[in-house]
Amino acid sequence: MSFCKFSPSYQTSNKTVVDNIFISEYLPNAPDLCVKAYLLGLYQCNNSTNEDNSLEYFAKVLNLPNEDVISLFKYWEEKGLVQVLSTDPVEVRFLPVISNAQAIKKFKTDKYTDFNIQLQELFPHHMLTQNEYGEFYYLMENKHIEQSALLEIVKYCANYKDFKMLPNYALTVAKDWLREGIISLDAVKKKIEELGIVDDNVSLILLAMGSKRKIQIEDKDMLNKWLNSYGFELNTITFVIKSMKAKNRRTDMYSLDNILTKYFQMKLISIPEIENYEVEKENLYFIAMTINKELGIYYEDVTKEIDTYIITWLNMGYDKDTLKMIANNCFLSTIKTLEGMNNIINKLFKLGIVSMQAYMQYIDDNLVQDEKIKQVLSALGLTRNVNNADRQFYKVWTTDWKFSDEIILYGASLSTGTNNAIQYLNKLLSNWNNLGLKTLSKVKTDKSKDKENKSNNNTNSGFIHNNYTKEQISSFLTNLDGEVEV
Repeated sequence: MSFCKFSPSYQTSNKTVVDNIFISEYLPNAPDLCVKAYLLGLYQCNNSTNEDNSLEYFAKVLNLPNEDVISLFKYWEEKGLVQVLSTDPVEVRFLPVISNAQAIKKFKTDKYTDFNIQLQELFPHHMLTQNEYGEFYYLMENKHIEQSALLEIVKYCANYKDFKMLPNYALTVAKDWLREGIISLDAVKKKIEELGIVDDNVSLILLAMGSKRKIQIEDKDMLNKWLNSYGFELNTITFVIKSMKAKNRRTDMYSLDNILTKYFQMKLISIPEIENYEVEKENLYFIAMTINKELGIYYEDVTKEIDTYIITWLNMGYDKDTLKMIANNCFLSTIKTLEGMNNIINKLFKLGIVSMQAYMQYIDDNLVQDEKIKQVLSALGLTRNVNNADRQFYKVWTTDWKFSDEIILYGASLSTGTNNAIQYLNKLLSNWNNLGLKTLSKVKTDKSKDKENKSNNNTNSGFIHNNYTKEQISSFLTNLDGEVEV
């Protein structure tokens, strides 16, 4: 449970906003530590789920014992700016800032004699101050809430707090109900009757959580939000609780509220929608772990990986089996990072290679082509692996210049023994292309062949195996963009 949080009537934002009334009317006379505690609490209200939003954190920052920190907020409670809802665990609710001129108004004491007596009886553990009486008077004088209605509200709140509540708690409830137009005793009783029906539903939720604590008004506010504002059904809420328990997650009203709010924001309202999302999330987790295993990497939390890579790859059309194979091939080609694999996938995608069949066909086509290039290298007297430059040359010879393998091999036989056999072959084929010699018979009768530059100085070494090797796969994957490496 968060130490500090906003009341429903206090609007949160992504900034820490200090009300001008606080600065002009409350800050000048407030003790320095009280001001520090208030501002720190105001800041933490915007971070209600942050682990630093705790009594211990406040005590550490302010360099005070826990009890002294609570006393600082008690000061503001007396001023009507916060409400200490609970002391175990401690929970402080920030309230809207009201001008002292508005909050403290002189009233005729004899006008509210009976009211004062009845009101004080409802706070057996707290002696009401003049300022606190003034808050109740203000609601009756300026907001026209009936005395009997206000006392009924206080009784209702006292029942939930076992008469250990402070005035600001009842005042907050009264102001919340005031926004619904509840100012008469009949309206209050009707509201309490409606909340009585809600009690049964809250009891079911607490029972599902395994909690035996007493129902709080905040519980009813949350349930009302879930049912009426978010549109969840009661059985959906209990289903979510069971899911939380099955995953050993913390089950309390605030944790449940965080999850239901997330589902609402994602427009997941029904049980099937939530189930499908959770199943898909598990599937995404499985895919991420599988890919990481193939790449030889490990992350304890793969949430960022899923958001950054997995979902994107799936949206591009890749399935888990294809991604697994690509990851395995990346590992074989010494590409062992998610970013590296992402670069490969982006290049494959640009080539229209998405399905497993297309990917396997791509590899097969490259291997068939490499076998042909190996024959050319062999004819040149070169005993090394096929590289990307070889593939680019071969593409020009066959696709752009439209030479057959027969002509290319013949040209290779004429180029063997030269100082730079590949360069000589390129020049030879270029000449034939410029002369329009496209058949073997025509190139054999060509008088431009020049064998005088042949040389036996060849420094290349090594030869590729017929089986698929990790070097082959590496060369395919690392040169998908088609750039010639120099």
